[in-house]
Amino acid sequence: MVSSDIKDHLERYWKICREFFGRGDFALASFLSITLIEEIGKIVILGNRELSGQLDKKGFRDHKRKYVYAVYTNLLNNSRVSRIYGDQEERFARWFSEDKLFEIRNSSLYLELDQNDALVPHKVISRKDASLLVCIAGEVYAEIQGQFMDSDANEWQRVIQEVDLFRKENSNVP
Repeated sequence: MVSSDIKDHLERYWKICREFFGRGDFALASFLSITLIEEIGKIVILGNRELSGQLDKKGFRDHKRKYVYAVYTNLLNNSRVSRIYGDQEERFARWFSEDKLFEIRNSSLYLELDQNDALVPHKVISRKDASLLVCIAGEVYAEIQGQFMDSDANEWQRVIQEVDLFRKENSNVP
């Protein structure tokens, strides 16, 4: 069972990634979205421990494995995501399969080197990329409601409605 502290933690990340996007800080919105995906990976790891009796301690600290737990568990056969996002889902899938999520996460926080000059995060992270990351983080967050969060269908519906509203108001994706 997931504690109220954990639920509040995830809900806070979901809220602030949208807030930073709304402020035009696409880099921090991207960082927080990817971090939410990582935190969801941890929730899946903990949920799997309840089923198997074993905790993947290495996975709890390994960024790539957390992405695998979060994304595979929640998006692999998600017809809603495929239907709504289409080519954008494929773009996210490339980031995921080519291990780019961690690079994007770092580029969202740290100076990047471009030839011999440093680029600040807001020059590296685009609005379009941030929008997709916020949406996908929301989709993954919605999918852990129920089994992993001990919540009911109303919580799934609430998060999906928030994703849809965000996408409608802020997104370059369909």
